[in-house]
Amino acid sequence: MSSLFQEIKHGERIKLKLGAMQPLKKYKFFQEQVFEGFWPFNRFQSPANVFLLLLVYFIWGLCLYLIYNIPLSFMIAGSCGAFGLFLWTIGIFRYANALRNVEIERINKVNQKFLIGFLENLFHPSSIVLGVFIFTAVLTYLFTSPSLGTDNFLTQLRSAMNVESLPPLLMLFIFLLIFDLCYRLGLSLYLILTQIKRNLILSHYLNTPLLKSHFSPIDIRNLEGSDRIHFVSICGGFTLIPLGLLDPIILIVLLIYISITFILSTAVLIHLRFMYLRAIPDGIMKLIRSAKFAQVGTIRSGKIPHLTPTLFIFNGRNFFIATSNRSQKVKNLRNFNKIAILIDSQNQGDFTKSAGLLTIGHARIYGYNIRTGVGYFLILGFRMIRTYLLFQLKYPHYINEYLRGTKDLPRAWLVFPIISRTIIEIIPEEFYLSKASRSELIKF
Repeated sequence: MSSLFQEIKHGERIKLKLGAMQPLKKYKFFQEQVFEGFWPFNRFQSPANVFLLLLVYFIWGLCLYLIYNIPLSFMIAGSCGAFGLFLWTIGIFRYANALRNVEIERINKVNQKFLIGFLENLFHPSSIVLGVFIFTAVLTYLFTSPSLGTDNFLTQLRSAMNVESLPPLLMLFIFLLIFDLCYRLGLSLYLILTQIKRNLILSHYLNTPLLKSHFSPIDIRNLEGSDRIHFVSICGGFTLIPLGLLDPIILIVLLIYISITFILSTAVLIHLRFMYLRAIPDGIMKLIRSAKFAQVGTIRSGKIPHLTPTLFIFNGRNFFIATSNRSQKVKNLRNFNKIAILIDSQNQGDFTKSAGLLTIGHARIYGYNIRTGVGYFLILGFRMIRTYLLFQLKYPHYINEYLRGTKDLPRAWLVFPIISRTIIEIIPEEFYLSKASRSELIKF
């Protein structure tokens, strides 16, 4: 541990995982700790233990269905609830692993404080409080509303089974399933609130010139990637709707909850996208906006480098180039999707003022023939149209001249989107800034 902080103190570049920053402390959610403490879940690693949980619920529910002759509608609703619980648990565990496995490429005290603070808040024991509160509210509603004349889930089930009280094993099953579901509801809301707090702190850092340089846009993209996993996991809430159909009040509350969490999660992701752009140094953005041409490097078969000049646009997040769907670049990228793009500013009068930005990442080809091009357009049509408009805005004279000379161009160069042309999106993974006045590449 002391050697780690010595490296941090001297500003040396190191790579480690977030969890390794405090190796004596395990960052785990309550559910993960429960799995570690109970057999047989502690015999398996995630996601196998989550599959086991789903299997236990389904077998238990099926046995209750056969023994007590439970109506099929309640069996289906319970199965949907167990499946939603499974999806939510998988999503949350993947979210936790994504955060614990993020590699930090340059450690400094500011970044260290920010990241450890985020982890401490995220995995704090208080993350269970909201779930317990929701669970208490649900139980209060289920066990007190009958006296108020409300025909809720439990009263409907007793009426359908024609019994005055539900069997103990069935009540235990309902109790555990409701607790697990309420815990997920509370935990997801807690995660979103923690993400909002993290975003506000990060925004403050990016607004402070002395602190901004400590954060890379790649770090923010990593945070966004992990947040997106949690955003998708919230979709598990939709599988609870059949359960809510048995109780109108629970259904209304559930729909309100899903709407609120989706709105908040979307706002968090959008905010991170804006901060990604703000994290790029002003000098780099000026270089990108002023440059008209770039060099794109791909790898041919046999590991032979292939370098071509090209036009490009930058949408504030990724780079885009347009090319023939028969070009060598497309052939190369179909075999190996790693790509590099070099944007430079050459000052012939004073070489010391020249600079270049090397971006290394992976590529996404928006179709390499008519069939795949149409498929991408159906999915990403808005983005493809927006990309074309950005090209038109940046290179109006060039594109107009290109269109006028279409009859003199080879077939592979004809400007027919999808038919003969395609878009290549370059998703950055590493940035390197090179200045003629410095002998080394600066990674940020």
